Amino acid sequence: MIFNFSRYEELRQAVLQLVRENLDPDLLYEEAEELFESWWASNASDGHWNDDVKRRIWSSIWSEFGVRTAQA
Repeated sequence: MIFNFSRYEELRQAVLQLVRENLDPDLLYEEAEELFESWWASNASDGHWNDDVKRRIWSSIWSEFGVRTAQA
């Protein structure tokens, strides 16, 4: 898969900011998912990627950031 790294990095930094703000876990998940949905709609698919790819990317992103916050 090829990502537009500048925009992905913007998504990553926005999620990290949410984590730093110490939102409650449910709210953090919702906010992070909304950021991802916005990123996906503006950048990711261009009609080339399907919902399975979208779900795997979100799962990967959430496991990177969400699991860490659940343990904090």
